Amino acid sequence: MAPQHARVHGTVLVGGTALRQVILGRTGYSALPGLQDRGLLVTKLVSGPGVDYAFVEPRCSGYLWVYRVLAGAAHRLGTTADNLLGGPRHAWAVTYRSHTVLAPLNGGRMVTLKRNTDPIADTAAGLVVLHSPDAGRASAVGLIDSNSGAPLRWAARGYPMGATGHVVLVSLPGCQVQVTDGARCALRSIDLMTRRPRATFVMPAGRVPVSDAVFSPNGTTAAFQLAWTGQDPRFATGPPFPSDVAVLHLDTGSLDIVPGLELPPGARAGLAFDSTGRWLLVTVSEGNRGELLDWRRGMPGPALVTSLPGPLMAAPPLLLTPSSWRSR
Repeated sequence: MAPQHARVHGTVLVGGTALRQVILGRTGYSALPGLQDRGLLVTKLVSGPGVDYAFVEPRCSGYLWVYRVLAGAAHRLGTTADNLLGGPRHAWAVTYRSHTVLAPLNGGRMVTLKRNTDPIADTAAGLVVLHSPDAGRASAVGLIDSNSGAPLRWAARGYPMGATGHVVLVSLPGCQVQVTDGARCALRSIDLMTRRPRATFVMPAGRVPVSDAVFSPNGTTAAFQLAWTGQDPRFATGPPFPSDVAVLHLDTGSLDIVPGLELPPGARAGLAFDSTGRWLLVTVSEGNRGELLDWRRGMPGPALVTSLPGPLMAAPPLLLTPSSWRSR
């Protein structure tokens, strides 16, 4: 790790064994009140219009609760769900049955998606969805009206890694498996309104993204995990391979690999940008504890912000606060 503590400012919510608030630039954290039982795991954090939401899993329950996070405390809603999705207009409780159903947590009508269609992101342009037809047909990225569920337009073939504003970042067909023989995976940014590509980004030979992307507040930078190539001489295991955290500058096409941060096969990191977009915030799980790190271009490695109590099966989720959809 970088020996110096980074000069980053702001406040983040961090999940895991509790719901904690971390003021960047200070040591330690404070736990937010309101979770109604011990032995809970906060597995996801999202923002809606003016308020945040936490996805909480009681151990061995088989279902998850939804909490509204407001005024420094968590308030349990009478809602269980399979997933949460945040956005500038709505926050959604998502259930997967014969059809995927999205229930708005801030009021409005439910949206039912067509079969084999999954929600990816809620944006100012509408709901970005992935439609996966029968075997042998390529998946497609689409946009639907978040109020009615009516299809607006189909944007591209490929897998949507995330969306911000009116742009979706797509990994093109062929990127969903480890590429070999010097082949290269390509990502593409696509305008959701015009369906026209903005730019194409070619990844290093043999390397593919293995996580969703998060975006900086101004939408010009994306961060995601990038798997090592299978030809890396440092290991002899098969897929899944270890991964790095990559930062892609969408305006220039340059790609940074965060130095000194290598994740084991199948491991996931929590990712977010600070309000300036210059600092990347990362959570990792060390099993008996978690760590919140920060990094910016030019640093020799990430700096430790604070350690987080465990035990943890996965990296704690994190969310920049106060709620602002400048980054979505």
